[in-house]
Amino acid sequence: MSEKPEKKPDAAAPAPATAPAGDKSAEKPKGGLLGKMPVLLGGVMVIEAAVLFAGFKFLGSKPQTAPGAELVSAEGDKGGKGKAGDKKTVEIQVVDFKALNRANGRSILYSTSIFVVTKADNEDRVKESFKDNKALIEDRIRTIIAESDPEKLDGASEPGLETLRRQVKYQLDGILGDGVIEEVLVPQCIPFRTD
Repeated sequence: MSEKPEKKPDAAAPAPATAPAGDKSAEKPKGGLLGKMPVLLGGVMVIEAAVLFAGFKFLGSKPQTAPGAELVSAEGDKGGKGKAGDKKTVEIQVVDFKALNRANGRSILYSTSIFVVTKADNEDRVKESFKDNKALIEDRIRTIIAESDPEKLDGASEPGLETLRRQVKYQLDGILGDGVIEEVLVPQCIPFRTD
């Protein structure tokens, strides 16, 4: 029959190199892209971390100090500024009287004593103003007590009488001027039922 010519490899094409069976360095690594992926991801993450760190260092600012966080030494000055006498305060009595409250239908008489805290430099001015405006101040405080909720005055809902203190300070600031009174103290606000 007819003989088919055998195909012969081209002489021009190089024959594949065969490595001895014991040499593993000539074998192709298995896994291809999956073997290189963790290395690539690790490198990208390191570069990203370096960029973020540099960005925060470059764009970040130093922490700012809070105005209320200044330290005051035992002498009363802030870091060596000012004099020790700048911080001395005095307590001045404003009123000591009884005021009636009928806000919830019951008559309650409150024996009230109110003091203010002011700087020692303002002591004479405040005392003179209290003396000149005695009736006006007593009227304003009596009105505050008469209009207040008895629960806020007897310490049930506000043991520190914050509302009374705030309202008295507001009225006194209107008479004396803002910043003269530092704090209002209410050492006595005793309720007595009269009905």
